[in-house]
Amino acid sequence: MSKGLLVALALGGLASTAAADASRVVTFMRQAVGLSDVQIASVEAGQVVTKQLPAVDKGEIAAFGAVRVGGDRAAFLRQVGSGVGKTRKSAAVLEIGRFSLPPRVEDLAGLTLDEDTFAAVRECKPGDCGIKLSSSAMEKIQGEVDWKAADVRSRAAQVLKEMLVEYTAAYMRGGTAEMATYADKESPVETSAEFGKILTASPYLVEYAPELHHYADEYPKASLSGAEDFFYWCKDKYAPKPTISLFHVVIWNEPQRDFAVIASKRIYASHYFRAGIDLLAVVEAPGGGFDLMDLYRARIDPPKGMLAGTIMGKVRGGIEQAVGENLRGLASSRPQ
Repeated sequence: MSKGLLVALALGGLASTAAADASRVVTFMRQAVGLSDVQIASVEAGQVVTKQLPAVDKGEIAAFGAVRVGGDRAAFLRQVGSGVGKTRKSAAVLEIGRFSLPPRVEDLAGLTLDEDTFAAVRECKPGDCGIKLSSSAMEKIQGEVDWKAADVRSRAAQVLKEMLVEYTAAYMRGGTAEMATYADKESPVETSAEFGKILTASPYLVEYAPELHHYADEYPKASLSGAEDFFYWCKDKYAPKPTISLFHVVIWNEPQRDFAVIASKRIYASHYFRAGIDLLAVVEAPGGGFDLMDLYRARIDPPKGMLAGTIMGKVRGGIEQAVGENLRGLASSRPQ
């Protein structure tokens, strides 16, 4: 979460009219994000504009995107809340589904186990695993799957789905503190601490949107007026390996405000990602319609070796491309 988007959110709350919002949003895009006047004009003309943002360290990636959309803002927010398929619409999204409350294994009926994931699960052990899992999940899989059985693939898929449900249920009960500690490498990674680094690097969230910051940090103990929560899973292929992820989505929309925020928090990923959050600001535009401003920030496993710089460049480019594709999908599917 860069200071730019958070300033934009704050400006939405301070502005008394949509016109004032627009002026301040333009100032934000020009000064905080660094968009040129030509790029800003493209946004206002309904074209998606994206930009990679500076990162705190090698384990962080960030990108920004914006587009002006015609239609009704309230209807758009209702549409996003009504179906998970409209929150991420891209050719890279292979499979997707929404969790019940409480989550059930049946919610993952549409998730398939590809060959790479199956092989990684089969060979997985603490400190050396081709998929991100906690040590307890590794023990569960190795203890409950007979790798010589005829139905080994379906059984492995079933146990993996049970693990995903357990991860989601634990997060629903205890929030960030219950996010998994990945044991796939020699040094365990506490994803709760990684998410904490994202919040720590976002002082403007505390300054301009303290309610959302508190809710993101303290869920489920905290409450947030005007917020709607839902959870979903997704398998996508923005990187070489298909990645299975779990998300907590908060739609924060108070009627008296001229803006709303859709916050998507990554609470698990089978590859690459340690933690992440995507903030989509929906701000009323002058003359009708609304502006979508999307900020994506994540903590990842930084690549190592001689090609680390090249690989990281591809990762950053892929994230920027994903932000753009998500905005195009949202813009094309918005209600009239």
